[in-house]
Amino acid sequence: MPSPRTSTPSTATGTDALLYLLFGAVGAALVYGSLAWLSGDTANWLFGHGRWAPFNPTGAITHPAQLWPGLGPTALLVAARVVPAVITAALAAAGVAGWLRLRGPRTGLARRAELAPLLDKEATAKARSLRPTLNGRECKRGRAR
Repeated sequence: MPSPRTSTPSTATGTDALLYLLFGAVGAALVYGSLAWLSGDTANWLFGHGRWAPFNPTGAITHPAQLWPGLGPTALLVAARVVPAVITAALAAAGVAGWLRLRGPRTGLARRAELAPLLDKEATAKARSLRPTLNGRECKRGRAR
C-alpha cells in the first residue's frame, strides 16, 4: 500500500498559467456564444422574419440556421460567425493587454519612490531616529540637519 502524500503540491507557475488559460478560454466561449446569439437575433430582426429567438448561445454557435431559418447563408455567416469572432478577439486582446500591464513582470531600473529610503537624507534621518546620540553630529557628506 503506498504511503499517503505528506508534501504540499507544487507551486509551479505552469499550473497557474494553465488554469488562467482555461478560465480565459471558457470566458471567451461564453462571450462568443452570447455575441453570436445577439448579433444573429439583430440580423434576423433587421433582415429576416423579425422574431427574436430564445437565448441559446450554444445553438447560435453550432446551428445558427436552425435558430434563424429566414436568414440567408451570407447573413448567417456574417452575423453568427464573423461579427462575434471579431468582437471576441478584440475583447480578448484588450484583456490580455490589461493583464500583462497589471500583472506582467517588472523589468528595468528602480523608480524614484523605491530609491527614496536609500538616499542620503532618508538614511541619515533613519539612523538618527534609531540612535538618538547621533543628533548633535554631522554627516560624513554634509551638515547635520
